[in-house]
Amino acid sequence: GNLLVFVSLVKERPLPNPAVEMIFRHLSLANLVLAGIGEPLVVASLAAGKWVWGESMRYFEAFWVTTFGLFSMMILAVISFEQYSRFVRQQQLKTHQVAVLLAVVYFLSFFFGISPLVGWCGYGPEGYGVSNSLLWNDLNDNNASYIICAMIIGYFFPLTVIMFCYRAIYNLVQAQLNMAVVKVMVSANVTSLSTNRNHSLLVQERQLASTITFVILSFFFAWTPYVFVNIINMFSTLIIRYKILATIPALFAKSSTLWWIIVYCLMDVRIKKACRKTCSRFKRAFRIWYFS
Repeated sequence: GNLLVFVSLVKERPLPNPAVEMIFRHLSLANLVLAGIGEPLVVASLAAGKWVWGESMRYFEAFWVTTFGLFSMMILAVISFEQYSRFVRQQQLKTHQVAVLLAVVYFLSFFFGISPLVGWCGYGPEGYGVSNSLLWNDLNDNNASYIICAMIIGYFFPLTVIMFCYRAIYNLVQAQLNMAVVKVMVSANVTSLSTNRNHSLLVQERQLASTITFVILSFFFAWTPYVFVNIINMFSTLIIRYKILATIPALFAKSSTLWWIIVYCLMDVRIKKACRKTCSRFKRAFRIWYFS
């Protein structure tokens, strides 16, 4: 499903805004990596009741999940800032500006992903040992400094940016609705053609805004329990005694890649149509290959 969405965004280019489309492509790529690397290893280990892939694969899985988990959280802040810039500041971000923001997000993500491999904190099993993450419960000065920095930059800062941007957008929408009501009451000299065009543009913007809003909500719905459980884990032995408390939020967070597919395909008609076109192309190409 994540591969289908990624290919559809690259091939069909369903979104009219190139900046938003670029961000969504990289977000879907991050989801594809999480779904393709993290989930199969964890699901197989869950079925076996233990980690079955060896120590080197433990670090491999933890590195990619940590890197692109942080990337996904930070890129949501970029999406929110793009929406804020377009609607509130009336300045649409150029593609090169978005590229710079994405480069910063990639740098920070890989910096915090590589750091545990070179001695700043570390990776290890979590919960029942079927998945891997940071050494949350080994709270020495080295690990604590990393975890605090990673949480601030990868979770709390993006959350603050998102809340600020969407609060400003909400205030703007309320003000525009009030102005629209006044204008309708004062004057009705608008042609039906312009009205239809404005209505069509408004519907498209609402669809995109709804999609982005649900993407952000679904992401934080999936990852917030995991973050707060690990904050508790840093200062309490409760999670160590009851390993199920660490395992369930971790599995729930890593299932966030499933939420993206549902949000993409159900909330935005254009992405849904693009996915259908991509499926049709795959079917046609398969028939040509099979019968040739």
